[in-house]
Amino acid sequence: MGMFTEQLQRIESLNSVYNALTTVFDEPDEPTGPLAGVLFSVKANIDVAGQATTHGLKSLTGNVKTADAPIVARLRAAGATPIAHANMPTLNARGMHTYSELAGHTINPWDATKSPGGSSGGDAVAVATGMVRIGIGNDGGGSLRLPGFLNGVCALKPSYGRYPQAATYGQQEPSFPVQVLTVEGPLARSVADLRLVHELVCGWDPSDPRTVPVPAVGSPVARIAGFVPGDPTVEEAAKRLVDAGYAVAEISPPRVEEASELAMRMVATPIALGFDDFIAFAGEDLAVYARNLLAVRPGLDIGEFLALTGTRLAIQREWARLLDRYPVVIGPVSTTPSFEPDQDRRSPEALAEYFEAMKLCEATSFVGLPSVAVPTGLRDGLPTGVQVISRMYREDLALDAAEVLEVQLTPSVSAG
Repeated sequence: MGMFTEQLQRIESLNSVYNALTTVFDEPDEPTGPLAGVLFSVKANIDVAGQATTHGLKSLTGNVKTADAPIVARLRAAGATPIAHANMPTLNARGMHTYSELAGHTINPWDATKSPGGSSGGDAVAVATGMVRIGIGNDGGGSLRLPGFLNGVCALKPSYGRYPQAATYGQQEPSFPVQVLTVEGPLARSVADLRLVHELVCGWDPSDPRTVPVPAVGSPVARIAGFVPGDPTVEEAAKRLVDAGYAVAEISPPRVEEASELAMRMVATPIALGFDDFIAFAGEDLAVYARNLLAVRPGLDIGEFLALTGTRLAIQREWARLLDRYPVVIGPVSTTPSFEPDQDRRSPEALAEYFEAMKLCEATSFVGLPSVAVPTGLRDGLPTGVQVISRMYREDLALDAAEVLEVQLTPSVSAG
């Protein structure tokens, strides 16, 4: 096992407790490059050459891929080693909690009775417990930021079009909501590692026409920030930015309620249109979630979908104007500090409470903005944190502010 001996032993010991990784790959080679020795996990809906992209389904354990997804290929080229696929909600549904029919429940290392979040929860727990240094997941409404928040690690949701995604969710032709909402990105235990990954994997790729040829770091801007009032963690973060030399003001982000609702109705639309086929493929477990989802976020008809394209552009324009004045905005990842593993299955009302708590994540995914989730400490034994939102293609501004705010948390974990 060479240079990976100690890390592989840690994975074997801890994964039996936390169930974060579904498939640990064969003994890796000893690569060279700037990230040589760095192990990373990959969400089970992102392709790794020679491994099955299962989406958490038992029926897809034979879905072996011949090539890496672009983000995996770029990290591998820098010397990092993909070591395992990580657990995720089956088919990426039930995104608030990481449970799959293939692997079962992933455990929150801070409190085993609470959800580790989702949908990139397996990667977040693997990072939090030190099984891997980096996790690669995706986010279309908080699926990197929520598990980062709940597990006390950092997460970067990049701008739409920032990283190449030739086969989002393992499909060559993803559905419309997936195309415009979901982006791949990293989880790590430090903002510095997020920045390292970002600078390695961003940039144009001919395999993905959505990618943009924009430098990883932009021109300097004034250190001005806005913050969303009402959350004590956010307000404390605003004070820290003031101490670091930022001019900070209270702001009201535009049309958050509308954007968050439309984002989830976009997600619900293909489920509504093909409900019987979806249930036949996904099974009754996901039928409970799908019915709750459609009760609170019904799918859009064709007229509503056409109107949405104009509404989305208008909301993007309003956010662009806000961020022209305030280059970064601080807000909550979730207004609820923790969730129960079965909350999305209890009732439509319980699922609606989750959407309300996560509405800033949903809204920023709808707009396509970059955001960094960063831990800021502990309260009552659970991690606290905020998200730092910035201008399109200016992840560097969010990373700069997040470095001011970060508190690196190391949960006391063992296999005993």
